[in-house]
Amino acid sequence: MRIDVHNHFMSRGLARALEKFTDFPYARFADGTYRFFCHKALTMPMTAEFFDLGKKIDDMDRNGIDVAVLSLSIPGPERIGGSQADELAKIINEELAEIIAQHPKRFWGYASIGLGNIDSSLKELDRCFSQLRFRGLQLFSNVKGKPLDSPEFRPLFARLAELRRPTFIHPTVPINQDYLMDLIPIPALSFTVDTTMAGMRLALSGVLSDYPAAPIIIPHVGGMIPYLMGRLDAFSEVSPQPPTAIKRPGLLLRKLYMDTVVYQLDELKWCFSMMGAGQLLFGTDYPYGIWRRPIQMADELPCSVAEREQILHGNAERLFFE
Repeated sequence: MRIDVHNHFMSRGLARALEKFTDFPYARFADGTYRFFCHKALTMPMTAEFFDLGKKIDDMDRNGIDVAVLSLSIPGPERIGGSQADELAKIINEELAEIIAQHPKRFWGYASIGLGNIDSSLKELDRCFSQLRFRGLQLFSNVKGKPLDSPEFRPLFARLAELRRPTFIHPTVPINQDYLMDLIPIPALSFTVDTTMAGMRLALSGVLSDYPAAPIIIPHVGGMIPYLMGRLDAFSEVSPQPPTAIKRPGLLLRKLYMDTVVYQLDELKWCFSMMGAGQLLFGTDYPYGIWRRPIQMADELPCSVAEREQILHGNAERLFFE
């Protein structure tokens, strides 16, 4: 069995709303499809894989994927800001709930929230879990330039801990845009820099330890986190004024979960060696990139049968309970 925790959809309701916008993010319909203009260097086309459920299921069947946990692709509603962001989140969630209702055994869902007003977002979060039956929450790696560990977002993680629900942190337009969004493809570097920073800040700010019942998932084998844990530990020992009182931050970072979206086996082997099978979740990033390659990498990872079953579905079944 395979449960894909990193599989995208796009919202027509969001696209229609963003057609009225003239500044980023906005959407335009051309050549038979919508395009989301997230930033001057980042445009996302709404191809059939995002909304054609027949095609999505066919691709799942051909690649042995039993369940896909659907998450909104960028842009998220939080980039709008204010009450409009909260209203757009409701539209997105209703649309996703309809998709899941058509194929409840094949699709699970991540809730979206606008974070225009924290009380409104908490109310929508509760609705998504109690009425729409979503399994987790997706947050983007920053909220219009604010890091996720900002004090104003603490009530959100407190509620997730009460509900014992996981949060999937997906990249968006990065906080630091200098020289990150011109020559090098944005998904290759900019996205991983932003999720790496988000994951590290959630750990070192105390969010991860204060709310251990709210699991955090960092995609793309954790960005650069597995490679930097040793370096972070080393500098925490020698720095005269460490930025955190945590003396072995690497131990705390190992409490993060990471998906297996990667394109070279050595990178997945390194993440596995650092995190262990209990912290890894199978993902494809469908339909982005060479999305079939992570399937191949998960199958080729040298591990025991029991460890592979944990990665492919066991950990997801544990985290994304009813």
